[in-house]
Amino acid sequence: MLLCSITNLPKYTLSHNSFLIMFNLLNFQPHSLPNAVQALYKFDNDWQISVVSGSDGKLYGNLDDGTYEVAVFRPNGNMTEDVSGWNTKQQVSAMMWILSQL
Repeated sequence: MLLCSITNLPKYTLSHNSFLIMFNLLNFQPHSLPNAVQALYKFDNDWQISVVSGSDGKLYGNLDDGTYEVAVFRPNGNMTEDVSGWNTKQQVSAMMWILSQL
């Protein structure tokens, strides 16, 4: 439910460039899959986000298209419902902002 509500934010919110500040907090490292990257970020409130993207079609995000797959983890370490795929930088940033406010 949480990830679903985050991914259904109004378009005007998602297009606001100031949200990119949150995306820039991500430190992408090589993923275990070839031609892919992953960033993990833990918020002060112990929520965590995993953002991945690749170029071989094995993830729900494509580096060449600038889209990302997102997983959200609760403070107890359990992942929310499912991953959210094909998110733009603005959408990832909006998700991060909301998670930072929980």
